[in-house]
Amino acid sequence: MEIYILDSLRRRVEVVENYESFIWTERFSAKGDFELVVISNLENRNRFVPELRLAISESYRVMVVKTIDDQTDDDGKRTLKVTGFSLEEILEQRAALAALTDLTTDPKWELTGTPKEIATQMFHDICVTGILNVGDIISGVTELNIFPPDSIPEYTDDILYIVDPTTLYQAIKSLCDAYFMGFRLVRDHDTTLLYFDVYQGVDRSLQQSTVPAVIFDPDLENLHSTSKLMSSALYKNVAYVMSPVGHEVVYLDGVDSSVEGFDRRVLLVKADDITDGVPADATAKMIQKGREELAKQRQFIALDGEVSQNSQYIYGSHYNLGDLVTIIDDDGATAQMQVTEYIFVSDREGDRSYPTLAIYQFVTPGSWLAVEPPDLEWFDLDASSTHWADQP
Repeated sequence: MEIYILDSLRRRVEVVENYESFIWTERFSAKGDFELVVISNLENRNRFVPELRLAISESYRVMVVKTIDDQTDDDGKRTLKVTGFSLEEILEQRAALAALTDLTTDPKWELTGTPKEIATQMFHDICVTGILNVGDIISGVTELNIFPPDSIPEYTDDILYIVDPTTLYQAIKSLCDAYFMGFRLVRDHDTTLLYFDVYQGVDRSLQQSTVPAVIFDPDLENLHSTSKLMSSALYKNVAYVMSPVGHEVVYLDGVDSSVEGFDRRVLLVKADDITDGVPADATAKMIQKGREELAKQRQFIALDGEVSQNSQYIYGSHYNLGDLVTIIDDDGATAQMQVTEYIFVSDREGDRSYPTLAIYQFVTPGSWLAVEPPDLEWFDLDASSTHWADQP
């Protein structure tokens, strides 16, 4: 795997050779990181300095050196362990505020729009327009998507998003985590320009027929060592949001308001900071608070496995971060999985890479979602007197 050092214009100027090991991790809705171990000699100690930019051919991400650790092992071998983060880390160096005033006059940043619009606006206002200070502007950033268009539906209702004073990174990440969105600041290979966007990803699972499906299955010899874990220990589907000016009952997306009995899992949310005198404003804030808290209490179903290094699906060509793929275990259990992380590793054992997949939708064998539409006709199903009754 070739590692490149970039100049101030993000052009490749040097190849890093003869390294001991290298781990490069990029993520869907968080900053990535890397670790590079090289021999500690005068050349490398002068070469690797804080804020140095690195790139690899297999990725659009750029990593920034933050720490250089000069180490000597028990055998007297001296190495440099170089670590750092992807460019998204710059958002931790920006404040999420509507204005630089005082906390009494302007304590919170309130934004209205769809979640994607709000996340995009926060980046634009701070890093492109520079509403707090022109020094916050990141030069050379274009707010466009250079990847295939998203096909995973986004949340289209307007929300009221209230941001306590925090970093821009945390404000964007919290919103993205609550609404299954990702964010990225990447470098175009050809122009070296930087691009920022908030994205959903492409549905490449068996639940769609628009693009070729990406399927990881032991029968296809691209998945092995599968495991399955299910837990509802933390699951909540109803939030009772209590504030000094009233209360709201908020339901998890996909959960009907009539849910009752053992199926009703209540979360009590205290919203002491919501004190608005305008009822409509207070209601919007309590609903948003409930949604954010319920997003942290989702049912956990993990269907995992090791993807073969000889898989017919190539990262960056057949799928990317945020995309939905299908994974099938030995029992035929199927899950829509979202690619939340991708890891490149290079060491004495050679080069290898693999995705981290997180559950998006679990499909029980024999259920309606497990039915493959291309092979069935609704007329044939209706003709059976028992088919619909047999569905879980």
